[in-house]
Amino acid sequence: MIQSYRPETLKEALQIRNQIDCTVFAGGTDLYIRKRQWQGAERRFDNDLLFIHQLSELRKIEVSDEEIILGACVTQSEIEGDAYLPEFLRMPYRLMGNPAIRNTATVGGNIVNAAQVADSLPVLFALDSQVVLQSIHGERKMPTMDFVIGKYKTGIQTNEILTHVMIPKKNWTDFYYRKIGSRKQNILSKLSVIVLLEKKNDDLTNLAISIGCVNEKPIRDHEIEQGFLESGAINQLIDQLYDKMEGQNDKRSSKAYREITSLKLIKDYLEKNS
Repeated sequence: MIQSYRPETLKEALQIRNQIDCTVFAGGTDLYIRKRQWQGAERRFDNDLLFIHQLSELRKIEVSDEEIILGACVTQSEIEGDAYLPEFLRMPYRLMGNPAIRNTATVGGNIVNAAQVADSLPVLFALDSQVVLQSIHGERKMPTMDFVIGKYKTGIQTNEILTHVMIPKKNWTDFYYRKIGSRKQNILSKLSVIVLLEKKNDDLTNLAISIGCVNEKPIRDHEIEQGFLESGAINQLIDQLYDKMEGQNDKRSSKAYREITSLKLIKDYLEKNS
């Protein structure tokens, strides 16, 4: 019989996590599907549940001059509606699912689930975010890019809880975000692209590009970006990004469609704005 635990503090939650083999439950929008095995879900779970959405320590958004800190149990709607957050962070969350899902689904859940179609991951990769992982032994931080290993695979340990996401502030002056899917409601991405630019006196000084839904995890490569900043060669940048693509055909769309379309979106934007 499955047991459920509803701690009142993060300390208590970490103690339970350390002692019991349990599934951490925040918003649960993905876990409900896994439990029912809807839509062919293959990752069914039958172990105990640890509810954390009620923990006030994980429900905060903090904005300072240096960084943005998002609690793991902040909902997608709360990100969408927070006027203190930059639009390039709010927009991807605004386009996720539908209002009912966004009111429940959490920042941390979308990361830990690590689905290939997770819409928050490309933007979090582009922003050089870090995840904060806590256990009874302390905390550790790691880049979100390293934490997400592949489709449904992360670097979280069995006694850890993802508690926060940290985003360093940079002087981004322009951005482009595009998500493409089959329908407007409950949309699952076929692909998503985010490009962030920093300009000083019309000179491009910084760049971040991330592509979602093509590979098992979003594509982001600092060396390719730095090469473009030095050369300004758009075609070379596109060729290098193409070399990073290793997706497969699936029910959403073909490999070729996702690759060609995402690269065209990036090229068109950079030709007009870089």
